[in-house]
Amino acid sequence: MQVKIVKFFTDWYHAYKEKHIAKMKEQGKCPVCRGNGFATITSPYAGNAIDCHLCNGTGLYAEWEKNK
Repeated sequence: MQVKIVKFFTDWYHAYKEKHIAKMKEQGKCPVCRGNGFATITSPYAGNAIDCHLCNGTGLYAEWEKNK
């Protein structure tokens, strides 16, 4: 029973992720930062925003695809 539940959530997550990536590709945006070029973090040691490491801060899907 537990294996079926884990498989259900794993399959759901992968389908959600693929749908998100397809949507971001259509819009030309990086799937990680959603086209913002940065990620917001909460840390007392760093600033609130850091450049997206996969699109190099551009927010573009083409750059993300090249670096993934």
